[in-house]
Amino acid sequence: MKRFLTIFLIFFCLTFNTSIADEIQKGGIEHVELSFEQAYELMLENNNSLKAYNELINKSKYEKRSAIGQFFPKVGLNATYIHFSDDMTVNSSGVVNVMGFPIGFNANTLIQEQDVFTFGGSAVWTIFTGGKLLSNHAAARAKLEASNEKYREIKDNLTLELVKRYYGLRLARDIVEVRKQVADGMEQHLKDAKLLEKEGIISKSERLHAEVAYSNAMRDYKASLRDANVTEEGLKTLIKAKEANLKDVYVEPTSLLFVYNNSTIDLPAMKKNALDNNPQLKQLMSKKKMMNAKYHAQVANYSPTISLIAYDIAGASHLSEAVPRAGFGATANWLLFDGLSRYNNVRAADSERKMVDFEIEDAKYNLESLVIKQYQELMKNKEQYDSATKSVEDAKEALRTANLAFKEGFGTSLQVTDAQMMLLKVKIERLNSVYNYDVNLTDLLKTNGDTNSILTYIKTSKQEKF
Repeated sequence: MKRFLTIFLIFFCLTFNTSIADEIQKGGIEHVELSFEQAYELMLENNNSLKAYNELINKSKYEKRSAIGQFFPKVGLNATYIHFSDDMTVNSSGVVNVMGFPIGFNANTLIQEQDVFTFGGSAVWTIFTGGKLLSNHAAARAKLEASNEKYREIKDNLTLELVKRYYGLRLARDIVEVRKQVADGMEQHLKDAKLLEKEGIISKSERLHAEVAYSNAMRDYKASLRDANVTEEGLKTLIKAKEANLKDVYVEPTSLLFVYNNSTIDLPAMKKNALDNNPQLKQLMSKKKMMNAKYHAQVANYSPTISLIAYDIAGASHLSEAVPRAGFGATANWLLFDGLSRYNNVRAADSERKMVDFEIEDAKYNLESLVIKQYQELMKNKEQYDSATKSVEDAKEALRTANLAFKEGFGTSLQVTDAQMMLLKVKIERLNSVYNYDVNLTDLLKTNGDTNSILTYIKTSKQEKF
């Protein structure tokens, strides 16, 4: 469903007019608000990896239909021209009695002329192969299943990457705002220091300390702006359409970082979902079906192949009347000895089946351990977020009292900057913890083969309103 996207989903909240898309290509729009849901739709529509694996699914569908076609008779037309070196004749000789007198004779009878052209049709229908046709169809069906699961795996990986990049940009923009607040606070502190120095309340060294702190804060603020620009480019790469030029577009992520109510995340249910829905495990299941089909196809080589045949010569030139114009029959081909080649092929196919069984069991063990690990990481991020939230309130109060003490002449510039840096530290810790939470939650859903539900989690979660 190729649509002229040029990022119209980004702007659907504004208009569906195609002139907007033209404006984007010209770089006329510079500021665009983008929700995670819109970014998700754009990624699914535009990502080349998904398009490539969608073609893999189409390829597997056609191969499956080709396998079904092997059950039907093969009907065709044929034309033949043959030039013999000589006419085909039969020589006959003998003695006949004519009016009581024996007379000998020697005659050549023409059976087939030198040049022959025929035109007609034929049909061959293989009706028994010992199960080989059924095995080929089963293998094609399993390959299609594996292709679908591979597509799901790629989509899940891209969804996780989108969460990293989209909420990474949201994190970067929030950090920019934190750095800006610190820079503004340091600027005000510098103004207070200059005023207090002028009144003789503090020394020059205190004012110089405030200047250095302000300079460092501005440096970090500008660096955070550049970090955000780099992150934004990464997001654009993931969602942009071929027709769209996003070079001059400023993307503003409107979806906030979020924290879900962990008490409703059922760990045993997650483990069961992983075993039932994980796309990598299901690919192994499909691989097992293919190996089973391959094994039965090798066993079928011990059976005879029986086919029905028919032909009809619709037209001919210089063809002897002695040659039948139509016929039908059957053929059977049964190989009795091949130097144990079939036996060894069967044993090899059986070993492949057993190998996949071991891979499946190993994957199940690893999946259960992975779900537990990811869940514990999720809980750790939530605890860090809760702890950092409380620390932010304490740091704000410490900064407030440090500023008051400095303005009254009882505190130092060092105490103010230390308090400011502590507030900065805990704010960034809180932002990082909630970002890591979002990434780990998506990773857990990926293991469960259910990254689509991240949209539901986002809608029903607590937003981190900066």
